[in-house]
Amino acid sequence: MLPVGSPATGDDFIDRERETAFILDTIEKDHVMLVAPRRFGKTSIMRKIERDLASRHKPCVFLEVESVNSPGEFITDLVTALVECGGANHKTRIFSALEKAFARLQESVDEIETPVFRAKLRSRLRAEFSDDWLEKARKLDTIFAEIDRPVCIILDEFPVAIQNMEADDARTFLHWFRRLRQVSAGVRFIVGGSVSIDHVVYGVGGTPVINDFRRIGIGGFEEDVALSVVERVFQDEGWEYSPETGRAVLDCVGDPCIPYFLMIVLSGLKEEIEISGGAPSPALVDRVYNKRILGSEGRHYFEHYSRRLRITYSDQEAKAARAILSRVSAAESLPAAIAYDIFRRSTASESEDAFLALLAQLNHDFYVAMDTPGELRFYSKMLRDWWRIYHAGTG
Repeated sequence: MLPVGSPATGDDFIDRERETAFILDTIEKDHVMLVAPRRFGKTSIMRKIERDLASRHKPCVFLEVESVNSPGEFITDLVTALVECGGANHKTRIFSALEKAFARLQESVDEIETPVFRAKLRSRLRAEFSDDWLEKARKLDTIFAEIDRPVCIILDEFPVAIQNMEADDARTFLHWFRRLRQVSAGVRFIVGGSVSIDHVVYGVGGTPVINDFRRIGIGGFEEDVALSVVERVFQDEGWEYSPETGRAVLDCVGDPCIPYFLMIVLSGLKEEIEISGGAPSPALVDRVYNKRILGSEGRHYFEHYSRRLRITYSDQEAKAARAILSRVSAAESLPAAIAYDIFRRSTASESEDAFLALLAQLNHDFYVAMDTPGELRFYSKMLRDWWRIYHAGTG
């Protein structure tokens, strides 16, 4: 059974060759921002890029920055990764430059290849950037500008790191980070995350601080790829496959075929067969969907989508968003005019600009889509079904 929720690696990494090739081609000249909803496989693609570059002997480092809370922590992780991403000559050259720039690194440290060195480097950098971080960070411009061979730095959950920072720090940091990209001809950044970066930067710097990134959208599986995934799982599990059953699995997920949601259905099918017996069929798939996925035991699969409104939206925005999503989940689509009435009642605001900004947030965060002008629908059929059961009428 393919992984549910964890990044796919090795033989579990499905399809995505086209996206991977395009990203590898793009970072020859541009920084890249991966744009996609949660659970669309961004981290799996990032890890694949890391492996592909390593196989070509090109320096690359992957950083998961979700727990970063300040510019100093971010810079510490970034510089430590930069030191570590090359061979001994690279490490020595970068560390020597750092020694000249920062007083705390001028003290004696152990051999550069040892774990003790890495621990001391991180500790001293964190102390160095714990105060007056901006003035000290400017010293990195020269060091990064002198990198003479391509280096790729991948930042997963980058928007969350920005969101964790104090607003003033985040604003200043984003401007500094843009300047760093401008002076670093040899470095390419790939950033992504499960929270819309547009929503995050809107209030702390605006889109100009990220408009140098080349945006690459990560979609769901194409239908033929999704069916091949289902058939492969059936073969691995020793189940008899039929096109009708494969189609039933895809019908549960809907379009777009979100990889995570597809794995939820297949995992639920496995659990049902192991516990209750029987063989896969369209009827069994339907029972699994309604009992194991949309039922109470599957609620945890989707709860993040509800919690995220409380975490990333203001109280007024979250209240209005819940009320709008409640109505959208109960219909195939909802006219924007009705959504505006809901917004006004929820917020006691007549601001059309605020309403349109909220719709943009819901669109950026892949709750709703607006394929037809003036009409809102849930982006995902499965998420809509879940929302209708647990949240319709609660907005």
